[in-house]
Amino acid sequence: MPGITRRTVYADESASTGENLLDPAQPVFCAAAVYVDDELAHQVVDAVRAKLPPGHGEPKYTSLAKTPNGRAALLSAFDALSGATIQAYVAHKQFMVTSKMIDVLVVELAYDSGYNMYADGAAVALANLLHEGGRLFGDAAAYDQLLQTFVDAARKRTRASADDLFAAISAYQDTTKPEFSEVSGLLRYTRRQADSIIADIASGRVLDNLDPAVPCLVEACRGMAGIIGDFALIHDESKTLARHVEQLLRMHEVEDPARPGQLLERLPMTSFGFADSSTVPQLQIADWVAGAMRQWATQKATRLADPFAEDLGDLSMKWLLGGIWPDMSVVRNPRRIGPGGSGRV
Repeated sequence: MPGITRRTVYADESASTGENLLDPAQPVFCAAAVYVDDELAHQVVDAVRAKLPPGHGEPKYTSLAKTPNGRAALLSAFDALSGATIQAYVAHKQFMVTSKMIDVLVVELAYDSGYNMYADGAAVALANLLHEGGRLFGDAAAYDQLLQTFVDAARKRTRASADDLFAAISAYQDTTKPEFSEVSGLLRYTRRQADSIIADIASGRVLDNLDPAVPCLVEACRGMAGIIGDFALIHDESKTLARHVEQLLRMHEVEDPARPGQLLERLPMTSFGFADSSTVPQLQIADWVAGAMRQWATQKATRLADPFAEDLGDLSMKWLLGGIWPDMSVVRNPRRIGPGGSGRV
């Protein structure tokens, strides 16, 4: 219609390992969305290219961040983008494994007993408690094996069965200290839920269950819409997201697990398409933002020295919308779930 400006947001991700969430070389995932006009986007990308050697090719974040000239070009570009709208959402991959394990096993067990662990925050609290205490109150190697076995069992091309998963649960539980055994022991009661989700994944009824790409993009888009309103989304090529376009555009037709009887909120996208980042400057900028956020967040997760990550700190805090990230402040003593029903942990 005349007089209506069509807003277009561009998005990309960094450190995508799909459902392989325990790759030690890439512990953090980031989805970034940018809203920047064509003229500024071209100016910023052209300025970066002018600082690179001839024949450098597409200026990807991973290559730029490796050299002093590339890092300087990135910081200059980010400074030039001070007026752009940028939103980023990160995922601590190892914590996401623990969270998913709670979601698809313990939360489902509780739901079958009439208790919604999302409604009072108990699901998030329990995931944080298990993530924080798993290695402190039990054998660290056994806990790591439990997480890896869960990942293997929860992927479609599975290398682990429910039997393998519950053997790993038992092996870990046998090492836990008494004060923690009630928390970790909840997993022992979830065999029926494990059989169900593993069957759904094997049949293809559930796709990309562990991949952070969809939930992180959803949150980045919601944050962007809170600033600019509805928009069309263009994302760099992604096989995972391509499988979920229809689901994302119609998610308001799905029941909200945290609010039984109510639907999820509509995702504020008027359309969802894909493009080649080498031909779209806004996608190149989205790549830089996602890479910078991922590098900064990785330093926070690993606590390893990274001077450039420190340089990115102020920018990252401006762009950061939130994340799937451990936070012990949310722990509120969740109810006991298991034979007997209610109670306190």
